Amino acid sequence: MTLILDLYSGPGGVGLALDALRAEFPVEFEHVGVDIVDYADRYPGQFVQANASDALFLSRFPSPTLLWMSPRCQAYSRLSKANAGRYDWDKTPKEVYPTFADLNVRQVLEVLDPEYYVIENVATCDDLETPARVNGQAFGLPIENERHFETNYPIPNALGSGSPEVVIGRGYEHHELAAAKGVPASWAESEVTSAIPREFVQYVLSYCPAFPQIPAPETTNPRQTTLGESGWSA
Repeated sequence: MTLILDLYSGPGGVGLALDALRAEFPVEFEHVGVDIVDYADRYPGQFVQANASDALFLSRFPSPTLLWMSPRCQAYSRLSKANAGRYDWDKTPKEVYPTFADLNVRQVLEVLDPEYYVIENVATCDDLETPARVNGQAFGLPIENERHFETNYPIPNALGSGSPEVVIGRGYEHHELAAAKGVPASWAESEVTSAIPREFVQYVLSYCPAFPQIPAPETTNPRQTTLGESGWSA
């Protein structure tokens, strides 16, 4: 069985994208969401409520074909700088919120030993290794929302140009952001903000050797789609 393990799944931004891809293309896999919060009634697929940083517990899982990790981003987000001051003006977000080291990201990756892996985080995350850079303009989406993806297989950057209608960190309506990302507007603001669009998931999986049936989404007005800056070479 081709298994995708979706760690730090939240209510299912990646899970929704995986369901849509499985329905549209001739690809077969099972995906399981794991989060410390109970999203069993909302996650689109199998769900396990557990600490996604608990390497010992996760060692009970079979080694997945693809491990998708979306660890908490507050330690790396520009939006967290103001909040860090609520605790101590002299502290940085990394001193207030959990980093990859605190979350055992590398340890979990080693324990699960997947054939392929994806670690996704905000563009300002400096604990990702040679990540590919992706933004919404590359796919004609009305959202900027650049995200970075560390993988153990090569992915080109996909960075489009233009002025998006919705920019994370600036004024926007909740339903506008949810619509731009293709997730339910009934989700909490933090859940919508942290979700990524289906196009991002499809783009990343289209380069994974385990899923040759999934094509890359069409890019529009690309500013850059190269292998060099993502740390890979042809």
